[in-house]
Amino acid sequence: MASETTNPPGPAQGLADLAPGAPTPIGRRIDEPPRPGAALPPPVPAPPPVVRAPGHVPDAQQAHERGDTPAQGVPVTPARPRRARLYLARVNPWSVMKVGFMLSVALAVVIVTAVAATWWVLDYSGTFLTVARTVDDIIGAGTATLDVEALLAFERVFGASVVIAAVEIVLVSVLA
Repeated sequence: MASETTNPPGPAQGLADLAPGAPTPIGRRIDEPPRPGAALPPPVPAPPPVVRAPGHVPDAQQAHERGDTPAQGVPVTPARPRRARLYLARVNPWSVMKVGFMLSVALAVVIVTAVAATWWVLDYSGTFLTVARTVDDIIGAGTATLDVEALLAFERVFGASVVIAAVEIVLVSVLA
């Protein structure tokens, strides 16, 4: 035993295909009168007519849009761009602080990434080892306890860059 169900109209089905009494997509039947109190919105008033000075000759763009043809012998001036000045009236302090914070976080990520990438390039090229040998040659290997490799270790340099980035975030956020 098959039961029949009425489906609301889909995009391929129009209102003319609905049987009387079938629900429409807006929830009422076609033959049902509008609900009381469900009035249509007020009509939009027509724009005021444009008053032109006597002898006004429209520019070519306006004449083309209306389908007019310029009169013979009447010069048509080309449209010139309008100039406008924009003034910033009010700035929301909370929005300025949020934007400043986000920019400072982005700058902190750039700082940390740049320091890490620079350290890896210098380490891969052997610069730290060369600097450590040069310092040992100048000072003397046995006399001083200056360990350049420990001073320029990745953990130490990366930690310093993170601290500098955190201070930058706080200062920019407070000063924004």
